[in-house]
Order: sequence, then C-alpha cells, then structure tokens
Amino acid sequence: MRNPYKLTYHIEPERGLLNDPNGLIWFKGTYYFFHQWNRFDTNHSYKEWGLFTSTNMIDWTNQNTAILPDRQWDRNGVYSGSGIEHEDEMYLFYTGNVKNNGVRKSYQCVSKSVNGQTFVKEETVIETPTAFTEHFRDPKVWRGSDRWWMIVGAQTKERKGAVALFSSGDLSDWTYENILYDQQLDNMCECPDLFSLNDSIDILVCCPQVIPEEEVATGITSYAAFLSGKFNEQTKQFKPNGSLALIDYGFDFYAPQTFTDDKGRRIMVGWMSRMSEEEEQRCPTKQYGYIHCLTLPRVITWENDRLIQLPIEEVKQLRKTEITFTSRLGDFELDSGQFELELRREDSTSDFYLSLRNGAIEIRYIGENNEFSITRENWVSYTRETKVNEIQNLSQMSLYSDNSTIEVFVNNGECVFSSRYFTEEHQLRVEYQGLHHNGKLKYYSF
Repeated sequence: MRNPYKLTYHIEPERGLLNDPNGLIWFKGTYYFFHQWNRFDTNHSYKEWGLFTSTNMIDWTNQNTAILPDRQWDRNGVYSGSGIEHEDEMYLFYTGNVKNNGVRKSYQCVSKSVNGQTFVKEETVIETPTAFTEHFRDPKVWRGSDRWWMIVGAQTKERKGAVALFSSGDLSDWTYENILYDQQLDNMCECPDLFSLNDSIDILVCCPQVIPEEEVATGITSYAAFLSGKFNEQTKQFKPNGSLALIDYGFDFYAPQTFTDDKGRRIMVGWMSRMSEEEEQRCPTKQYGYIHCLTLPRVITWENDRLIQLPIEEVKQLRKTEITFTSRLGDFELDSGQFELELRREDSTSDFYLSLRNGAIEIRYIGENNEFSITRENWVSYTRETKVNEIQNLSQMSLYSDNSTIEVFVNNGECVFSSRYFTEEHQLRVEYQGLHHNGKLKYYSF
C-alpha cells in the first residue's frame, strides 16, 4: 500500500512514535539528531532515545536505538535532554524516569561516547532539589566563561512552572544554584534552552504546560515560547527584556532544541506536533505503523529586535525545476507534494491568497487587518481550522511542503507557521491571487 504522507527530507520514524528532538550535536564530522522514540507502539507508553545521523542535514540515516531504559535510574523511560562535546567525547544528558506504585521520581543522568556509536552510562545522577516536585526534566547543558551550566524544566512545590539552574566544574559533580526564571510559566516548564545570539542578547526557550482549568477553556495543553534577555553568570539570574512570545504560530511545533554547528550557526529543530490525544489516535500515518516527525532545521538569529528563523541553506540542494509566475492571479499543477514556493511583493500591504493542493492548505494575508493566517482541514472533526498572527505587511514568504508537512517562513523569517496536513497524493492544484507591481511567485519542484 503506497503511503501518500511519507516524508522525504524530514526526519520521521520507520515505525512507532517519535517526539522531542534530543542531544542535537555536530560531532566528528557528523550531525547527530537523537529523539524520543517508542519503537513498539504509536503511543507514549515507552520512551528511549532513537538516533538519525547525517553529514548534510538533508540525507538522514536511521541508526535506530541509542539509549535504552535499562537501569534503576531510567527504567520507566529515557526522557529528553541535550548533548555537548568535551575533550573529544560526546556527553548526552537526559532525564531518567522511574515510577514506584505510580509515583514519579526523576533523575538527571549522563551517557558518554567516544565514537558516536556506543553510549556508556555514568553512575552519577542528579536528584531533584527539595524546592521542586518530581516534574523535573529535560536538562540542557552548555559551557560558560569558567564552568559548565545546566538548566532543567521544573515545577515548584507550589505547582508553578520554573527553570532550575545547576553548575559544574567537571561535568560530573553538579551543584544546584537557584531558580533561573519562574514567571509566566504556567503549571510546569519543560524542554528549556538558553543560548546567546550576540553579545547583548540571550534567548531563554521554555515550554510551559497549562494548568488543567485553563486547558479546558482554551484547548491548549502546552506551547513553545521564548524570552529575550541576558543571563548573568555572576548573579546566576536571567533578566528578560520582554514578554514570553511564541516561537512558531502554526498548529504543530513543540519541544524545540538548539545547537551550534561547525559553521557557527545556531540551529533549532522542533517536534512537529501539538496534536490532541484524539488527533494522535486518528492520525492518518498510524495505518502505516508510525506517527510524528521533526521540523526542518532552521537557523536562528537576532535582527532588529526580532527572533529570525530561516531554513538551513542546504535545503536549496533539493530544488529541481523552477517556474516563475507574475500574473496578478493564476493556477498551476505541482509535480508532487514535495515542493518550495517563494513569494516576493513590492506592494506588500495588499491582500494575498494562496490555495495549496486543492484547498488542503489556504494562506491569506488581509492588509486592512494586518492579518496573516493559515487554514487546514482537521482530520478528526473535518472542520476548517485557522492559525493567525498579526504582521504589518507581506513582502516575502518561503514555503516548504513535504507531502504531509508545511513550514511557512514569513518576511524573511520574522514569523513561522509549522503544521501537519493530510491530503490525497493526486491533489496537486495551486491557486493564487494578489501579485501586483513586479510581484513574483516562484515554484521549485523537489
């Protein structure tokens, strides 16, 4: 049975359930993208680390299992974490999950590798400090000016989301320092990240989990957000200079993680899902024995007081044919569900409309309202649903589709919409309107 939803340039499992990207690292000439994986079923009942490797972030090799839940500190799940290189060794930090009679206990653990193939677990673990509940997970480690730092997503005893800070001189003995940040983080914070984009701007990434009462009212269980500001190594505090903001405005983006590659780029990858439990249960790929994927790697910068996200340049290698459209409105047939569209407009405040794959995806910009939106059909309710963000104009847009994923980068990466969508293989019609005054829509087949 042919799979119309199979991805060609995104990471997805051959079987089972994939979720958070973990341990992203460039190590000895290879990109290592670990991930949460249930290889036995398409649910969240089991967690290990799977692994994909690549030399170009386009062609990926599935290395299958990397770290198993096979000792007392992680027997009920190898949860999310991060990777660093030190003295030619790869260090992978992760959360070990243990449940005794249904009661959770978390340990922050480390596994090491000299060759990127064999991963040896260390005996030392970090236990949860007394200020927090056992919802304490997802360590992110980096090198500071004179020591190593670790942040962990946390929940205080008062059921408040927080980010906990640790330090170490040797990557083995860790000292709990304090709460790095605890504002606007709802009921719990997971998958934190902290990195510098220039001398004056650091980015704190947080994934708050919404308290159950608000979840019922809004339908939102958790989301991926960031704060710009500055981490002070002396005071051990993060001072924000703005409010918490979404990283991605689409339907499907969560648990992002960043790393620096050999070219010095800060690269972010997210889990391309925010599906509800029912949406997961009825996801169309489950009939083929797997579910979920990761986003395209994207380069993160800070420009004009904005977080800018753009797909890695390597994705341009996929381009085959190129066709340019300049008429005010038009329609055409795609070669397949794998393609790129690039829009450029001089008349950037006028309306624009784009229908993809016979209306499976609709994109609109309404200039009067400064409103950019993306609409899809929900595969559970079969109703149309829309995500919206306010932008002052629409001058540029890059759009990448991979059969059942779409990632839309607006105005050279000022905002991004990442979403799953599911339609038939033969649905390849594109319609557009809103090109004026030297506007161009370029189509690249992949």
